[in-house]
Amino acid sequence: MATKQKITTRLVKIVIHILFLIVALLPIYATLIISLTPDGEVLSPQIFPRFLDLSTYTRGLNLILKNVIYSFFYAAVSTCFVAVVSIPAAYVLAKYKFKLKKIALFLILVTQMMAGIIILPSLYSTLNKMGLINKIGTLIFVLSSVNLALSVWLLYGFFKTLPPAIEDAATIDGASYLYFLLKIIIPISGPGIAVSSIFVFVNTYNEFVIPLFILTDRVKYPITLSLFSLLTDTTIRWNVLAASSMLAIIPPITIFFIFQKYVISGLTAGSVKS
Repeated sequence: MATKQKITTRLVKIVIHILFLIVALLPIYATLIISLTPDGEVLSPQIFPRFLDLSTYTRGLNLILKNVIYSFFYAAVSTCFVAVVSIPAAYVLAKYKFKLKKIALFLILVTQMMAGIIILPSLYSTLNKMGLINKIGTLIFVLSSVNLALSVWLLYGFFKTLPPAIEDAATIDGASYLYFLLKIIIPISGPGIAVSSIFVFVNTYNEFVIPLFILTDRVKYPITLSLFSLLTDTTIRWNVLAASSMLAIIPPITIFFIFQKYVISGLTAGSVKS
C-alpha cells in the first residue's frame, strides 16, 4: 500500500513538472514557429512547423546585432559594479553587529517592494538638468543602483550560512579585512556570487523602462528597445520580430549554462545544516 502511494505521488509530481515545463516552453516554441515562417504565411495556423525560412534570422541579425552587443555590455559592466559594492556590504551585514543594522536590512527589503518606474520621472528631470541624459555611463550607473539591493539581499542570505570559524581562523592568523575578503570569502562564496550575478545580469539585460527614459540615441539602444522599435504603426514583421527575439535570448542562456554548476550549488547552499 505504501509502495503504491509512493508511486502515485511520484507520478503526480512528474505530471506537474511536465505541465510546468510545457507552460514555460510554449511561448518559446510559438516564437520559434513564427520565426521560421515566410512573410506571406505568418498568419497561417501552425501547431507544428511547416516552413523553414532561415532568411528571417539573417534579417533579424542585421537589425539587432549592435543592440545585442550593447545590451551585453550594459549587463556585464553593471553586474561587475554591483558585485564590487554588494559583496563587502552583504558580508558586513551578515557577520557584524552594529546599530541600525535591522533598519538597514528593512530598507533594503523595502526597495525591492517598490516599482522602479515610480522614481523615474523625478530621476529623469534631475539627470536632464545635469546634462546626463543619453550617456552610457548614466545608464550603467542607474542600472547598477536599481539592482544593488537585490544583490545585497541574496548575498546576505548566503554569507549567513558561512561558519564563523573561518573568520576566527583568519583573525588568529592576522589577516586584514581586505585580504580575508579577497582571498578567503570570495573564493569559497563562488556559488552565491554566481547566483546573485546571474540575477543582476538577466535583470539588466531585460531592462526596458530605464533605457527608454535615459537613452535618446537609437544607436545606443539595448536589445529591448530595438525589438520594441520593430513594432511600427504601419507594419509589424512578426516573423522578423520572432527571429530577433530568438537571437536575443542566446546571450543570457549561454551565460546561465556556463555558470550552471555554480548556480545550482548556490541555490541549494544553506539548505542542509552542517
